[in-house]
Amino acid sequence: MTRPVLSVVIPTRDKAASLRLVLACLARQTGAGPYETVVVDDGCTDGTPRVVADAAGRLPLRTVPGPGAGRAAARNAGARAARGTLLLFLDDDILLPPAALAAHVAEHARPGPACVHGPLRELPGARRLLASADEALDDPYGTAAGGRFGRTVSTALERLVLGMADGGLPPVSPWLTCVGANTSMPYEVWEAAGGYDEGFGTTWGCEDLELGLRLWRSGARMRLAPAAPGIHLTHERADRWEQHTVNLTRFTAKHPIPAVRALPELLGPSGDARRYVTAVRTLDETRQEAVRTLDETQEESDRS
Repeated sequence: MTRPVLSVVIPTRDKAASLRLVLACLARQTGAGPYETVVVDDGCTDGTPRVVADAAGRLPLRTVPGPGAGRAAARNAGARAARGTLLLFLDDDILLPPAALAAHVAEHARPGPACVHGPLRELPGARRLLASADEALDDPYGTAAGGRFGRTVSTALERLVLGMADGGLPPVSPWLTCVGANTSMPYEVWEAAGGYDEGFGTTWGCEDLELGLRLWRSGARMRLAPAAPGIHLTHERADRWEQHTVNLTRFTAKHPIPAVRALPELLGPSGDARRYVTAVRTLDETRQEAVRTLDETQEESDRS
């Protein structure tokens, strides 16, 4: 059997309605070469098995069981089961246009190991689209992008990533490009980094960005694939930001650098890209001043 160029890894748990549209988008992909879809069933109790079985007739698809230990662990389980030389980590509520997989593959044809992100936009009216899922099934991405269910919007994180890429904002944190909902990397790069940190557990948030920081430190390039934009079917999570704060605290303890310590200014309902950049610079200047003061104190001590 020919080894696929790309494995699309989708962790999922009880989101059959959105997963159905995600898989319909993948069935419309063109120009990517051989690819496979690995759905990680992380303890689904809804209609997910039927959705996957229906889609298996239209695209190369396999299901593997998830460990029930959170998104990081589910993504790692899917990656370990993958046969592709490239991994695309895609969430179960991200709609892609037909050229998206090909765009990811093309970016990896450039020199050097890379982490490649397809820009994301939110669809606040996703609930209404999901209620009309049968109508959207032929072209879910086009339906979502067409405006019938409202405008799509960018988060502060995505505005920062785009701004750093086009020079509109200083590249204070290139590793934030690793937004795991629509991000690809060579299998060997994921493996060498040790994969996602499963210590983040079942609490939501930050496990993708933390991997990005480790990838960037290891020398991986951070790139965007503008031709692989995703639309996130926005959904409510009552304790979303409480969970996020827990994981952000873990992230900061692991990597207490200014660019991580300043993340509360970027991530969250009131996050702002420019405010984050200012906070990173301020924290970095404070750190540098502390180092200078320490060096001067040491020099005076040595002279005496």
